[in-house]
Amino acid sequence: MQYSLSNFLEEKVIQTINNNNSKSNEIILKNFSLDFYRKILDATTNDLNTFEKTLIEWIKNFDNNEKILKLMQNHKENDYLFSSIIGFFYQHNISCDINDKNKALELYLLAANNKVPLNQDFTNLFEDNNEDFKILKNINSIIGKYLLSLFYYKDIILYKEKLDKYLKFAKKGDPMAQYNLGYCYQHGRGVIKDYNKAFEWYSKSANNGYALGQNNLGLCYRNGFGTDKDYKKAFEWYTKSANNGCAEGQNNLGFCYEKGFGTDKNYDKAFEWYTKSAENGCAIGQRGLGSCYYYGNGVSQDYKKAIDWYLKSAEKGDSIAKNNLGCCYLFGQGVTQSYKKAFQWYSKSANDGCALGQHALGFCHEKGFGVDKDYNKAFEWYLKASNSGNPKGHYNLGKCYHYGIGTSVNNKEAIICYRKALDNGIDHASIELNKISSSNYN
Repeated sequence: MQYSLSNFLEEKVIQTINNNNSKSNEIILKNFSLDFYRKILDATTNDLNTFEKTLIEWIKNFDNNEKILKLMQNHKENDYLFSSIIGFFYQHNISCDINDKNKALELYLLAANNKVPLNQDFTNLFEDNNEDFKILKNINSIIGKYLLSLFYYKDIILYKEKLDKYLKFAKKGDPMAQYNLGYCYQHGRGVIKDYNKAFEWYSKSANNGYALGQNNLGLCYRNGFGTDKDYKKAFEWYTKSANNGCAEGQNNLGFCYEKGFGTDKNYDKAFEWYTKSAENGCAIGQRGLGSCYYYGNGVSQDYKKAIDWYLKSAEKGDSIAKNNLGCCYLFGQGVTQSYKKAFQWYSKSANDGCALGQHALGFCHEKGFGVDKDYNKAFEWYLKASNSGNPKGHYNLGKCYHYGIGTSVNNKEAIICYRKALDNGIDHASIELNKISSSNYN
């Protein structure tokens, strides 16, 4: 009898704590939603062009913005109450793995068109004030309509207006307008993506001497956008762009010399052009220069200088540089070894969508580097890395399926992953494939 009473009291204490936590979370979400709504109202009197930046900074100033996103996502009525704000988080990559404009648009539409079913029971949704549901639902709808309008305005209407302007001046022979028009066709800004037209307008811009047009024409030849792949022509146009002072062209010319694309490999010249690009402020060039110092290509190996240039590149947002900094901290190259800092840089890289960072972050979770071991999260990040095309991501995802790391054993999926890894140069994936074959045979 005493044991039963003790259990009963313990359950009541746990229930009380859970109820209090639930109420606390409701208050947090309600206040956040109201504050977000007030920021929307302020935008009607402030500069519309800086509204999104101001709102993003306001959200990121919350130390627990990741918690807020999770609370909104896990709320049983998030479609009705928080879909608009969740959409904003997705659109601007706030506490999310990647920015997802399509998902943001879907959530804005959901919020803007939201109607609560007449038979929906909200009796226990807000214990203190059931009117809160109606208020937050209306706020969610208003925010959704506003953000949807802004989304359409910026991503469709403005680009369409720009496109018309670019076309007008491009036809008159303006090389900058020709470049901008090519860029719109390449990326589908205000127009359906069309590599052939992108190549056409980049060609006109490049032949009219515009450095960025020359660089992007080289890009088309290198990747086969709107034309056949031709590394020699890519090298020629990158050279013209670089000699015209274009930092992006200088970086790409350094890359050609480093990899031997369209020319003989020459690390000295790669270092020379990466240096010019880096000093001209190109983030990718800064990362390239950092790698020259890291590997000793065209210059004496110097991990500390590699760190300096990786850091400059990372501060400009380069996701691969962030991954590279993680590697330096993981192995203590040029810095004091720190698994914690390695994990932090890998996280930044992975959350930017970098496949290298995603794989490395999965490795940290698997091995417990800078974070507690978590096989489920290791599996999640290996899956993202694999979906991003990372060969090591294919291999380690295969191991997860093969050995049940963070997921159920699934040899069929493991074989698919191992074969992808093998096809992309991970030779030892054949060993694991043989193991599966042998076990199936036996």
